[in-house]
Amino acid sequence: MKRHSVLLKEELCEGCTNCVKNCPTRAIRVHHGKATIKGELCIDCAECIRTCAYHAKYSKTDSFADLEDYAYPIVLIPPSFYSQFRKISPLEIRNYMFKLGFREVLDVALAAEALSIKTARFLEKNPGVFISSSCPVVVRLVRLLYPELTEHLLPFKPPVDVMAEKARRDAIARGISPEEIGIFFITPCPAKYTNIFSPVGFEKSDVDKAISVDKAYQAILELRRETNPVESEPIDEQNGLPYLGMGWGQSGGELRIMPESMQERSLSVSGIHRVKALLDEISRNNIKGIKYFELAACNYGCVGGVFNVVNPFQARFNLRRLQVRGHRPVKQDYSQYNYELPGKFEALRIGQLDSDLEKAMAKFMQLEKEIELLPGLDCAACGAPDCKTLAEDIVNGLASRSDCIFLLRKQVGELADKMSALAHELPPVMKKEKKDR
Repeated sequence: MKRHSVLLKEELCEGCTNCVKNCPTRAIRVHHGKATIKGELCIDCAECIRTCAYHAKYSKTDSFADLEDYAYPIVLIPPSFYSQFRKISPLEIRNYMFKLGFREVLDVALAAEALSIKTARFLEKNPGVFISSSCPVVVRLVRLLYPELTEHLLPFKPPVDVMAEKARRDAIARGISPEEIGIFFITPCPAKYTNIFSPVGFEKSDVDKAISVDKAYQAILELRRETNPVESEPIDEQNGLPYLGMGWGQSGGELRIMPESMQERSLSVSGIHRVKALLDEISRNNIKGIKYFELAACNYGCVGGVFNVVNPFQARFNLRRLQVRGHRPVKQDYSQYNYELPGKFEALRIGQLDSDLEKAMAKFMQLEKEIELLPGLDCAACGAPDCKTLAEDIVNGLASRSDCIFLLRKQVGELADKMSALAHELPPVMKKEKKDR
């Protein structure tokens, strides 16, 4: 059974269907006034967390207490984490991470820079159209709803996994026992946490634990209050901070590192519903002249993740100030990273009406009949996102026609008419009894 990091508190659910209408994969239903999440359709995009006014959807991550499980904990900082702070420099943030108990502090931005260069070279050598595979939500979305586009996913690991593998390999090379190493990631979203225990495209992630941005943010603020640090400039020339790869923290940052010739043939789109609309057009072959698509499920990229503390507008501004200082890539050996996936991304074959072909055909005929009977208003009042999905649920025995309030109203009206007609057609004996009373 697949695990997910987007979870439901049923006792808080009011059955409002906001999550149902906003789920991009139609993974949520509301029955008997409570929401349920179909795990096989969930891609951990966190749209339900964003839209639930009752906080019935949530996500859990690991904590700093988990550092005690490892003698040599390493933390990977994503570019978007630095954008949460306006007056605390990247160098200070790194120093706070050491004080929190980490033995090494590494920036995912370094692997991101290297991956951008690697991607540009790959695109120049290989014909066809490609889609970035760095956002796990986008990868899961393509595999689930656009299986015909799976072969267009870039065959590389996300920067965090590229960095984690190198970090583990380097630590072992220095004589540190593999059992002592624990690699932590400061995650801006649930999907990156899900990718630890359920990675896409490879069997096992080198990341062991993930701590949400809000937890790490609060921990740093508490340390800052205790130590009263002196303000420092947000740059460290010796260590190369800040990196150009920090631009990966927001949409378009990946493309800016590539040569202009490739930027001119690329497109950056963020926000799960815009991404889905674009994939619809790519699937129809309605997008021309574009070689590479940088897609991010969260609005404005990782700065829009639900675990972040500051709003994405402030975060984009903060990150832009850092990018001005880190205006060129860090000199590094790109061959030290292992970018390649061990295999290809596989499409998910979900949504079959039945594994038996004969039964599937019968259900398909019934499905068309149910779709014709339903009003086609897609109001979600039935607890399903649209009429077609309700029809599928009816065919699969998960719902009934009476779940549609319009059909129910029609049935009640017809029943009332029948009762009224029967009242005027009572047998003489019953009419006499009524008169005697």
